[in-house]
Amino acid sequence: MILYSIVPPEVVFANAQDESPARRVEIEWKGEKVEARELGNNRYVIERLISTSPKAFLNPDLQPGTVIENFMPARGGQEN
Repeated sequence: MILYSIVPPEVVFANAQDESPARRVEIEWKGEKVEARELGNNRYVIERLISTSPKAFLNPDLQPGTVIENFMPARGGQEN
């Protein structure tokens, strides 16, 4: 992608450098593995579904953007 602009790159990309990476974990949710971003207070938002089952992708509870509340991931889970 090429960005043609008279605005200096420091101004255009100022917010991109200030953000700290969010903590992401792979968890088992409703029988499927998902990658989720931690929101805090035992809340997670699904970022990606990791499955080979076509039925899993049709399940609205597993769609990206779904918020999982009151979930405690098991110790030893993978963090990204």
